[in-house]
Amino acid sequence: MKVPGKRVGILGIGKSGFESARFLKAQGYKIFASDAGASQGLLERAQSLEALGIEVETGRHTPEGLLNCDWILISPGINPASPIYRILRSKKIPLVSEIEAASWYAPTKKIIAVTGTAGKTTVTTLLGRVFQKATGKAIVCGNIGNPWIGELGRMNSDDFVILEVSSFQLMHCQSFRPRAGLLLNISPNHQDWHRDFREYVDAKLSLFTHQGPGDFALFRRSDRRQYFPQYHFRAEIFEFDQLPALDPNEAAVRLSARLFEIPEKTVNAALSEFQGIEHRLERVTTFQGVTYINDSKCTTTGSLAWALDKVPAKSVVLIAGGHPKSDDFHNVGRLVREKVKQAVLMGEARPLLRRAWEGLCPLSEAANFREAVETARSRAVPGDTVLLSPACASFDMFNNYEERGALFKKIVREWEASVTHV
Repeated sequence: MKVPGKRVGILGIGKSGFESARFLKAQGYKIFASDAGASQGLLERAQSLEALGIEVETGRHTPEGLLNCDWILISPGINPASPIYRILRSKKIPLVSEIEAASWYAPTKKIIAVTGTAGKTTVTTLLGRVFQKATGKAIVCGNIGNPWIGELGRMNSDDFVILEVSSFQLMHCQSFRPRAGLLLNISPNHQDWHRDFREYVDAKLSLFTHQGPGDFALFRRSDRRQYFPQYHFRAEIFEFDQLPALDPNEAAVRLSARLFEIPEKTVNAALSEFQGIEHRLERVTTFQGVTYINDSKCTTTGSLAWALDKVPAKSVVLIAGGHPKSDDFHNVGRLVREKVKQAVLMGEARPLLRRAWEGLCPLSEAANFREAVETARSRAVPGDTVLLSPACASFDMFNNYEERGALFKKIVREWEASVTHV
Protein backbone atom coordinates (compact mmCIF):
# COMPACT_ATOMS: atom_id res chain seq x y z
CA MET A 1 0.00 0.00 0.00
CA LYS A 2 1.40 3.38 -1.02
CA VAL A 3 0.85 5.81 1.85
CA PRO A 4 -1.16 8.71 0.40
CA GLY A 5 0.85 11.58 1.94
CA LYS A 6 2.50 12.99 5.05
CA ARG A 7 -0.21 15.46 6.15
CA VAL A 8 -2.70 13.47 8.22
CA GLY A 9 -5.97 14.44 9.83
CA ILE A 10 -6.99 12.41 12.87
CA LEU A 11 -10.78 12.56 13.10
CA GLY A 12 -11.73 11.61 16.65
CA ILE A 13 -9.22 11.27 19.50
CA GLY A 14 -10.68 8.47 21.53
CA LYS A 15 -8.45 5.45 22.18
CA SER A 16 -7.67 4.62 18.56
CA GLY A 17 -7.34 8.23 17.39
CA PHE A 18 -5.09 9.13 20.31
CA GLU A 19 -2.75 6.18 19.79
CA SER A 20 -2.75 6.75 16.02
CA ALA A 21 -1.76 10.40 16.42
CA ARG A 22 1.12 9.46 18.74
CA PHE A 23 2.38 6.70 16.47
CA LEU A 24 2.12 8.62 13.20
CA LYS A 25 3.78 11.67 14.73
CA ALA A 26 6.74 9.46 15.66
CA GLN A 27 6.89 8.27 12.03
CA GLY A 28 7.35 11.86 10.83
CA TYR A 29 3.81 12.73 9.78
CA LYS A 30 2.40 16.23 10.23
CA ILE A 31 -0.77 15.74 12.30
CA PHE A 32 -3.96 17.74 12.72
CA ALA A 33 -6.26 16.09 15.28
CA SER A 34 -9.92 17.03 15.61
CA ASP A 35 -12.64 15.95 18.04
CA ALA A 36 -16.08 17.50 18.51
CA GLY A 37 -16.21 16.44 22.17
CA ALA A 38 -15.10 18.35 25.23
CA SER A 39 -15.08 15.87 28.12
CA GLN A 40 -12.36 16.03 30.78
CA GLY A 41 -10.74 12.84 29.54
CA LEU A 42 -10.75 14.14 25.98
CA LEU A 43 -9.16 17.44 27.00
CA GLU A 44 -6.42 15.55 28.86
CA ARG A 45 -5.67 13.48 25.76
CA ALA A 46 -5.61 16.66 23.68
CA GLN A 47 -3.06 18.21 26.05
CA SER A 48 -0.88 15.10 25.81
CA LEU A 49 -0.90 15.35 22.01
CA GLU A 50 -0.15 19.07 22.06
CA ALA A 51 2.87 18.36 24.27
CA LEU A 52 4.17 16.22 21.40
CA GLY A 53 3.82 19.13 18.98
CA ILE A 54 0.55 17.97 17.44
CA GLU A 55 -2.07 20.55 16.46
CA VAL A 56 -5.37 19.67 18.15
CA GLU A 57 -8.87 21.12 18.10
CA THR A 58 -11.72 20.10 20.43
CA GLY A 59 -15.39 21.00 20.63
CA ARG A 60 -15.77 21.13 16.85
CA HIS A 61 -14.57 19.79 13.51
CA THR A 62 -13.09 22.53 11.33
CA PRO A 63 -13.50 21.43 7.70
CA GLU A 64 -10.69 23.69 6.49
CA GLY A 65 -8.13 22.09 8.79
CA LEU A 66 -9.09 18.58 7.69
CA LEU A 67 -9.42 19.44 4.00
CA ASN A 68 -5.78 20.56 3.99
CA CYS A 69 -4.71 17.01 4.85
CA ASP A 70 -3.60 14.34 2.36
CA TRP A 71 -5.64 11.69 4.10
CA ILE A 72 -7.80 11.22 7.19
CA LEU A 73 -7.49 8.53 9.84
CA ILE A 74 -11.09 8.17 10.93
CA SER A 75 -12.05 6.80 14.33
CA PRO A 76 -14.90 4.26 14.67
CA GLY A 77 -16.94 6.82 16.62
CA ILE A 78 -17.49 9.07 13.60
CA ASN A 79 -20.91 8.33 12.10
CA PRO A 80 -21.08 8.35 8.28
CA ALA A 81 -24.23 10.47 8.59
CA SER A 82 -22.31 13.28 10.33
CA PRO A 83 -21.74 16.52 8.40
CA ILE A 84 -17.94 16.31 8.58
CA TYR A 85 -17.92 12.76 7.19
CA ARG A 86 -20.10 13.83 4.27
CA ILE A 87 -17.90 16.84 3.55
CA LEU A 88 -14.75 14.72 3.47
CA ARG A 89 -16.41 12.12 1.26
CA SER A 90 -17.63 14.79 -1.16
CA LYS A 91 -14.07 16.13 -1.48
CA LYS A 92 -12.79 12.57 -2.10
CA ILE A 93 -10.16 12.75 0.63
CA PRO A 94 -8.99 9.20 1.48
CA LEU A 95 -10.49 7.92 4.73
CA VAL A 96 -8.44 5.26 6.50
CA SER A 97 -9.12 3.27 9.66
CA GLU A 98 -6.58 2.69 12.41
CA ILE A 99 -6.55 -1.00 11.40
CA GLU A 100 -5.47 -0.08 7.87
CA ALA A 101 -2.76 2.33 9.03
CA ALA A 102 -1.40 -0.16 11.58
CA SER A 103 -1.17 -2.84 8.90
CA TRP A 104 1.30 -0.66 6.93
CA TYR A 105 3.78 -0.78 9.79
CA ALA A 106 3.12 -4.16 11.45
CA PRO A 107 6.39 -6.14 11.76
CA THR A 108 4.54 -9.46 11.64
CA LYS A 109 2.28 -11.06 9.04
CA LYS A 110 0.89 -13.60 11.50
CA ILE A 111 -2.42 -11.79 11.85
CA ILE A 112 -5.65 -13.53 12.82
CA ALA A 113 -8.56 -11.11 12.43
CA VAL A 114 -11.98 -11.77 13.95
CA THR A 115 -15.23 -10.06 13.01
CA GLY A 116 -18.94 -10.86 13.15
CA THR A 117 -22.19 -9.52 14.52
CA ALA A 118 -21.82 -11.34 17.84
CA GLY A 119 -19.08 -13.15 19.72
CA LYS A 120 -16.07 -11.18 18.46
CA THR A 121 -14.64 -10.31 21.86
CA THR A 122 -15.14 -13.78 23.31
CA VAL A 123 -13.52 -15.53 20.35
CA THR A 124 -10.69 -13.00 20.13
CA THR A 125 -9.97 -13.43 23.84
CA LEU A 126 -10.07 -17.22 23.59
CA LEU A 127 -7.76 -17.27 20.58
CA GLY A 128 -5.38 -15.02 22.47
CA ARG A 129 -5.29 -17.49 25.36
CA VAL A 130 -4.76 -20.43 22.99
CA PHE A 131 -1.95 -18.84 20.98
CA GLN A 132 -0.27 -17.37 24.04
CA LYS A 133 -0.28 -20.77 25.72
CA ALA A 134 1.05 -22.45 22.58
CA THR A 135 3.65 -19.93 21.44
CA GLY A 136 4.14 -17.35 24.18
CA LYS A 137 4.03 -14.74 21.41
CA ALA A 138 0.45 -13.55 20.95
CA ILE A 139 -0.82 -9.98 21.28
CA VAL A 140 -4.57 -9.40 21.54
CA CYS A 141 -5.69 -6.00 20.31
CA GLY A 142 -7.99 -4.01 18.02
CA ASN A 143 -11.65 -3.30 18.64
CA ILE A 144 -11.38 -5.26 21.87
CA GLY A 145 -10.17 -2.13 23.68
CA ASN A 146 -6.46 -1.59 22.95
CA PRO A 147 -5.73 -0.25 19.46
CA TRP A 148 -3.41 -2.29 17.26
CA ILE A 149 -1.39 0.77 16.30
CA GLY A 150 -0.53 1.36 19.96
CA GLU A 151 0.90 -2.18 20.25
CA LEU A 152 3.23 -2.04 17.23
CA GLY A 153 6.23 -0.94 19.29
CA ARG A 154 6.31 -4.19 21.26
CA MET A 155 5.77 -6.58 18.35
CA ASN A 156 8.34 -8.77 16.61
CA SER A 157 8.23 -10.57 13.29
CA ASP A 158 7.40 -13.93 14.90
CA ASP A 159 4.53 -12.65 17.08
CA PHE A 160 0.91 -13.59 16.45
CA VAL A 161 -1.60 -10.74 16.42
CA ILE A 162 -5.13 -11.70 17.45
CA LEU A 163 -7.19 -8.81 16.21
CA GLU A 164 -10.84 -7.94 16.77
CA VAL A 165 -12.18 -5.80 13.93
CA SER A 166 -15.53 -4.06 13.46
CA SER A 167 -17.47 -3.28 10.32
CA PHE A 168 -16.65 0.44 10.79
CA GLN A 169 -12.93 -0.31 10.76
CA LEU A 170 -13.14 -2.72 7.84
CA MET A 171 -15.09 -0.39 5.59
CA HIS A 172 -12.13 2.02 5.68
CA CYS A 173 -9.44 -0.55 4.83
CA GLN A 174 -7.76 -0.54 1.43
CA SER A 175 -4.99 -3.14 1.73
CA PHE A 176 -5.38 -4.90 5.11
CA ARG A 177 -4.56 -8.60 4.69
CA PRO A 178 -4.90 -11.01 7.62
CA ARG A 179 -3.30 -14.42 7.36
CA ALA A 180 -6.55 -15.83 8.79
CA GLY A 181 -9.88 -14.03 8.66
CA LEU A 182 -12.79 -15.25 10.82
CA LEU A 183 -16.31 -14.07 10.03
CA LEU A 184 -18.18 -15.56 12.98
CA ASN A 185 -21.74 -14.73 11.95
CA ILE A 186 -23.93 -12.13 10.27
CA SER A 187 -27.29 -10.71 11.30
CA PRO A 188 -28.85 -7.25 10.92
CA ASN A 189 -26.86 -4.71 12.93
CA HIS A 190 -25.67 -1.10 12.91
CA GLN A 191 -28.55 0.11 10.79
CA ASP A 192 -28.05 3.39 12.63
CA TRP A 193 -24.63 3.55 10.96
CA HIS A 194 -24.52 1.74 7.64
CA ARG A 195 -26.57 2.90 4.69
CA ASP A 196 -28.29 -0.47 4.52
CA PHE A 197 -27.77 -4.11 5.43
CA ARG A 198 -25.92 -4.78 2.16
CA GLU A 199 -23.29 -2.19 3.04
CA TYR A 200 -22.89 -3.83 6.45
CA VAL A 201 -22.37 -7.28 4.86
CA ASP A 202 -19.92 -5.85 2.32
CA ALA A 203 -17.94 -4.20 5.12
CA LYS A 204 -17.62 -7.55 6.88
CA LEU A 205 -16.58 -9.28 3.66
CA SER A 206 -13.76 -6.78 3.13
CA LEU A 207 -11.95 -8.88 5.74
CA PHE A 208 -11.21 -11.27 2.86
CA THR A 209 -10.72 -8.79 -0.01
CA HIS A 210 -6.92 -8.68 0.00
CA GLN A 211 -6.26 -12.28 1.02
CA GLY A 212 -4.61 -14.63 -1.42
CA PRO A 213 -3.09 -18.10 -1.69
CA GLY A 214 -1.68 -19.25 1.63
CA ASP A 215 -4.29 -17.34 3.63
CA PHE A 216 -7.33 -18.79 5.42
CA ALA A 217 -10.94 -17.58 5.25
CA LEU A 218 -13.26 -19.00 7.92
CA PHE A 219 -17.03 -18.51 8.02
CA ARG A 220 -20.35 -20.32 8.38
CA ARG A 221 -21.73 -22.17 5.37
CA SER A 222 -25.19 -21.01 6.41
CA ASP A 223 -24.07 -17.36 6.26
CA ARG A 224 -22.45 -17.83 2.88
CA ARG A 225 -25.61 -19.35 1.41
CA GLN A 226 -27.79 -16.58 2.76
CA TYR A 227 -25.65 -13.45 2.45
CA PHE A 228 -22.73 -13.90 0.03
CA PRO A 229 -23.24 -16.95 -2.23
CA GLN A 230 -21.43 -15.30 -5.16
CA TYR A 231 -18.43 -13.93 -3.24
CA HIS A 232 -15.13 -15.01 -4.76
CA PHE A 233 -12.46 -16.06 -2.28
CA ARG A 234 -8.78 -16.25 -3.17
CA ALA A 235 -7.80 -17.67 0.23
CA GLU A 236 -8.40 -21.28 1.25
CA ILE A 237 -11.90 -21.50 2.72
CA PHE A 238 -13.14 -23.34 5.82
CA GLU A 239 -16.76 -23.59 7.00
CA PHE A 240 -16.58 -24.04 10.74
CA ASP A 241 -20.31 -24.61 11.29
CA GLN A 242 -19.84 -27.96 9.54
CA LEU A 243 -17.83 -29.34 12.45
CA PRO A 244 -20.20 -31.71 14.27
CA ALA A 245 -21.57 -31.17 17.80
CA LEU A 246 -19.62 -27.99 18.51
CA ASP A 247 -20.75 -24.51 19.46
CA PRO A 248 -19.84 -22.38 16.39
CA ASN A 249 -17.58 -20.06 18.38
CA GLU A 250 -15.71 -23.00 19.86
CA ALA A 251 -15.53 -24.56 16.41
CA ALA A 252 -13.97 -21.36 15.03
CA VAL A 253 -11.36 -21.36 17.80
CA ARG A 254 -10.49 -25.03 17.37
CA LEU A 255 -10.28 -24.81 13.60
CA SER A 256 -8.07 -21.72 13.74
CA ALA A 257 -5.71 -23.47 16.15
CA ARG A 258 -5.58 -26.54 13.91
CA LEU A 259 -4.67 -24.44 10.86
CA PHE A 260 -1.65 -23.13 12.76
CA GLU A 261 -0.74 -26.61 14.05
CA ILE A 262 -1.47 -25.95 17.71
CA PRO A 263 -1.96 -29.22 19.62
CA GLU A 264 -5.50 -30.08 20.65
CA LYS A 265 -4.43 -30.58 24.28
CA THR A 266 -3.26 -26.95 24.37
CA VAL A 267 -6.62 -25.77 23.05
CA ASN A 268 -8.45 -27.93 25.60
CA ALA A 269 -6.40 -26.48 28.44
CA ALA A 270 -7.04 -22.88 27.34
CA LEU A 271 -10.77 -23.48 26.97
CA SER A 272 -11.07 -25.21 30.34
CA GLU A 273 -9.31 -22.31 32.10
CA PHE A 274 -11.39 -19.61 30.45
CA GLN A 275 -13.67 -17.84 32.95
CA GLY A 276 -15.39 -15.54 30.50
CA ILE A 277 -15.07 -11.77 30.02
CA GLU A 278 -16.47 -8.87 31.98
CA HIS A 279 -19.92 -7.67 30.88
CA ARG A 280 -20.53 -10.81 28.78
CA LEU A 281 -22.85 -13.21 30.64
CA GLU A 282 -20.97 -12.23 33.79
CA ARG A 283 -22.53 -13.72 36.90
CA VAL A 284 -22.64 -10.93 39.47
CA THR A 285 -24.18 -12.71 42.44
CA THR A 286 -27.11 -14.72 43.73
CA PHE A 287 -29.05 -12.51 46.11
CA GLN A 288 -32.18 -13.60 48.00
CA GLY A 289 -32.41 -16.62 45.70
CA VAL A 290 -32.23 -14.60 42.48
CA THR A 291 -29.19 -14.80 40.17
CA TYR A 292 -28.07 -11.52 38.60
CA ILE A 293 -26.19 -11.65 35.28
CA ASN A 294 -24.46 -8.71 33.65
CA ASP A 295 -24.54 -9.07 29.86
CA SER A 296 -24.18 -5.37 29.11
CA LYS A 297 -21.93 -6.14 26.14
CA CYS A 298 -25.02 -7.50 24.38
CA THR A 299 -25.82 -4.73 21.89
CA THR A 300 -27.51 -6.79 19.15
CA THR A 301 -30.35 -9.28 18.87
CA GLY A 302 -27.81 -11.89 17.80
CA SER A 303 -26.04 -11.49 21.15
CA LEU A 304 -29.37 -11.56 22.99
CA ALA A 305 -30.30 -14.82 21.27
CA TRP A 306 -26.95 -16.29 22.34
CA ALA A 307 -27.56 -15.23 25.95
CA LEU A 308 -31.17 -16.48 26.13
CA ASP A 309 -30.08 -19.81 24.73
CA LYS A 310 -27.89 -20.27 27.83
CA VAL A 311 -30.66 -19.86 30.47
CA PRO A 312 -33.57 -22.09 31.55
CA ALA A 313 -37.05 -21.56 30.10
CA LYS A 314 -39.44 -19.09 31.76
CA SER A 315 -37.02 -18.14 34.51
CA VAL A 316 -35.66 -14.87 33.12
CA VAL A 317 -36.53 -11.32 34.04
CA LEU A 318 -34.92 -9.54 31.12
CA ILE A 319 -33.74 -5.92 31.12
CA ALA A 320 -33.53 -4.74 27.51
CA GLY A 321 -33.34 -1.49 25.59
CA GLY A 322 -31.16 1.51 24.98
CA HIS A 323 -30.15 3.08 21.68
CA PRO A 324 -31.41 0.73 18.91
CA LYS A 325 -28.83 -0.27 16.31
CA SER A 326 -31.50 -1.92 14.15
CA ASP A 327 -35.22 -2.71 14.26
CA ASP A 328 -35.00 -6.49 14.06
CA PHE A 329 -36.16 -7.29 17.61
CA HIS A 330 -38.86 -9.61 16.27
CA ASN A 331 -36.06 -11.98 15.20
CA VAL A 332 -35.66 -13.19 18.79
CA GLY A 333 -39.40 -13.56 19.36
CA ARG A 334 -39.31 -17.34 19.74
CA LEU A 335 -36.64 -17.20 22.44
CA VAL A 336 -38.38 -14.36 24.26
CA ARG A 337 -41.58 -16.42 24.35
CA GLU A 338 -39.75 -19.53 25.56
CA LYS A 339 -37.31 -18.05 28.07
CA VAL A 340 -38.58 -14.71 29.40
CA LYS A 341 -41.19 -14.48 32.17
CA GLN A 342 -41.02 -10.67 32.29
CA ALA A 343 -39.20 -8.05 30.18
CA VAL A 344 -38.39 -4.59 31.52
CA LEU A 345 -37.92 -2.13 28.66
CA MET A 346 -35.83 1.02 28.86
CA GLY A 347 -34.34 3.76 26.70
CA GLU A 348 -35.02 4.90 23.16
CA ALA A 349 -35.83 1.39 21.98
CA ARG A 350 -38.90 0.97 24.20
CA PRO A 351 -41.52 1.48 21.43
CA LEU A 352 -39.69 -0.86 19.05
CA LEU A 353 -39.33 -3.55 21.71
CA ARG A 354 -42.96 -3.30 22.75
CA ARG A 355 -44.20 -3.68 19.18
CA ALA A 356 -41.90 -6.65 18.58
CA TRP A 357 -42.56 -8.51 21.85
CA GLU A 358 -46.17 -7.62 22.71
CA GLY A 359 -47.99 -10.86 23.55
CA LEU A 360 -44.81 -12.92 23.90
CA CYS A 361 -44.30 -12.15 27.59
CA PRO A 362 -45.43 -9.54 30.15
CA LEU A 363 -43.78 -6.17 29.48
CA SER A 364 -42.93 -3.30 31.82
CA GLU A 365 -41.30 0.03 31.02
CA ALA A 366 -38.85 2.06 33.07
CA ALA A 367 -37.99 5.74 32.82
CA ASN A 368 -34.30 5.26 33.59
CA PHE A 369 -31.72 2.56 34.15
CA ARG A 370 -31.92 2.34 37.94
CA GLU A 371 -35.69 2.07 37.75
CA ALA A 372 -35.32 -0.75 35.21
CA VAL A 373 -33.03 -2.72 37.55
CA GLU A 374 -35.28 -2.13 40.55
CA THR A 375 -38.36 -3.16 38.57
CA ALA A 376 -36.62 -6.35 37.49
CA ARG A 377 -35.80 -7.14 41.11
CA SER A 378 -39.44 -6.65 42.12
CA ARG A 379 -40.62 -9.09 39.41
CA ALA A 380 -38.13 -11.85 40.25
CA VAL A 381 -38.67 -14.69 42.75
CA PRO A 382 -36.17 -17.22 44.13
CA GLY A 383 -34.92 -19.43 41.33
CA ASP A 384 -35.21 -16.69 38.70
CA THR A 385 -32.44 -14.91 36.81
CA VAL A 386 -32.35 -11.15 36.30
CA LEU A 387 -30.52 -10.75 33.02
CA LEU A 388 -29.21 -7.41 31.80
CA SER A 389 -28.91 -8.19 28.09
CA PRO A 390 -30.00 -4.96 26.38
CA ALA A 391 -29.69 -5.86 22.66
CA CYS A 392 -29.03 -2.13 22.17
CA ALA A 393 -26.17 0.32 22.35
CA SER A 394 -25.79 2.32 25.56
CA PHE A 395 -25.34 5.79 24.09
CA ASP A 396 -28.76 7.14 25.05
CA MET A 397 -27.88 6.79 28.75
CA PHE A 398 -24.17 5.93 29.06
CA ASN A 399 -20.81 6.55 27.41
CA ASN A 400 -20.33 2.84 26.69
CA TYR A 401 -21.52 -0.64 27.61
CA GLU A 402 -18.82 -0.95 30.31
CA GLU A 403 -20.30 2.00 32.20
CA ARG A 404 -23.77 0.46 31.91
CA GLY A 405 -22.60 -2.91 33.20
CA ALA A 406 -20.63 -1.33 36.04
CA LEU A 407 -23.72 0.53 37.27
CA PHE A 408 -25.77 -2.67 37.14
CA LYS A 409 -23.23 -4.43 39.34
CA LYS A 410 -22.99 -1.46 41.69
CA ILE A 411 -26.77 -1.38 42.21
CA VAL A 412 -27.00 -5.11 42.90
CA ARG A 413 -24.08 -5.06 45.32
CA GLU A 414 -25.59 -2.08 47.15
CA TRP A 415 -28.67 -4.21 47.80
CA GLU A 416 -26.50 -7.05 49.12
CA ALA A 417 -24.55 -4.69 51.38
CA SER A 418 -27.71 -3.11 52.80
CA VAL A 419 -29.06 -6.52 53.82
CA THR A 420 -25.68 -7.67 55.17
CA HIS A 421 -25.37 -4.60 57.39
CA VAL A 422 -28.87 -4.74 58.86
